[in-house]
Amino acid sequence: MKLIIFDLDGTLINTLDDLAASCNHTLKAHDFPTHPTSDYKMFVGNGIRTLVERALPIASRNDETIDRLKVEFTRYYNLHAKDMTQPYDDIVPLLHALKNHGFKISVASNKYHEAVVHLVDHYFSTIQFDLVLGHRDNHPAKPDPDIVFDTLRVLNVGKEDCYYIGDSSVDMITAKCAGVTAVGATWGFRSEVELRENGADHIIHHPLDLLNMI
Repeated sequence: MKLIIFDLDGTLINTLDDLAASCNHTLKAHDFPTHPTSDYKMFVGNGIRTLVERALPIASRNDETIDRLKVEFTRYYNLHAKDMTQPYDDIVPLLHALKNHGFKISVASNKYHEAVVHLVDHYFSTIQFDLVLGHRDNHPAKPDPDIVFDTLRVLNVGKEDCYYIGDSSVDMITAKCAGVTAVGATWGFRSEVELRENGADHIIHHPLDLLNMI
């Protein structure tokens, strides 16, 4: 049976506005300069700690400050993660179609696990994912392929039967390191050039293009 693994932010749901608002709130609360929402397209993708680090002025990027702001960001984001976030157009029909055609579907994200589960349950309540994984303590973040290997093991699927869909270089590198097919989604946060330069086997410009590809 074929498996489709999806990244979350920038692939299934557009979280940019809420991530930017939460990080800017955190920065402002600690008297650091904020950033335009568009800047966050390049800050996200490697987990919350790295997001906070990238948003801070270079001179303030020390472990103590990053950890302190991460706590504040997480508290605020937990309350506001759904203020502006929405699934991308035609993602829900795509997921239903994949399930109807007998595919297994899962989520593998660098967002902390509790938030991933909460957002998937909220936005995709009518869809039964076979597995949902976010970043977990004592597990490496993407682009380490650990999360893909865990997914393949739990769902008993071989690498040759797996497609990994994502919108960033992190996702493409993760897929290549795991030995699965890398599919770049251009509707997310990063460019088609970035996806191709980092090993995308296929490029799709609209969610339903995936159905024609597979």
